[in-house]
Amino acid sequence: MVLRWIVAYLLIIALWAVIIVRRPAPTLWKGSSLVVLNLLFVLAAAVSVRPASPGLLAFALVLVVISIVLRKTWILFRISEPDSIAVLERCLAQTRSSAKRIDEGYVVQLGEHEMRVTIAPSAIGMPGLRVRFTGGGNSRKAALIRSLFTKQFCASVPTPRFRA
Repeated sequence: MVLRWIVAYLLIIALWAVIIVRRPAPTLWKGSSLVVLNLLFVLAAAVSVRPASPGLLAFALVLVVISIVLRKTWILFRISEPDSIAVLERCLAQTRSSAKRIDEGYVVQLGEHEMRVTIAPSAIGMPGLRVRFTGGGNSRKAALIRSLFTKQFCASVPTPRFRA
């Protein structure tokens, strides 16, 4: 029983990877989208399997832990590091943010707070670039910069568009 759920989950992840890899435009994958997928998957398993087996509970726990670990991870696909830094610099210029270049990326001054932005190759030999926005507190400007940067790339999950 548990094996079927694991295979179904792996098929969903494989399909998602194919969508990301086949997309020709630069794509931003956010770990928060994996959180949503994992929570929906755990919820579906909990609702459909009564009583839950220990193996299924262990698998659900693993999915929740993975969600917690990867929730703030962003990975860019199909774009070079210099091009992604150029996109970041445009976003900083559009928001009129004062930023200082450091080895790993930028330090952006946001009034009382500062935010570090790093763009580096992914760990463990994965394709793509890892993007990190750390700090910034509750600054609205930090949220604006993150949002503006995000909008420059395709989302990893196709979003339906409805016309009014």
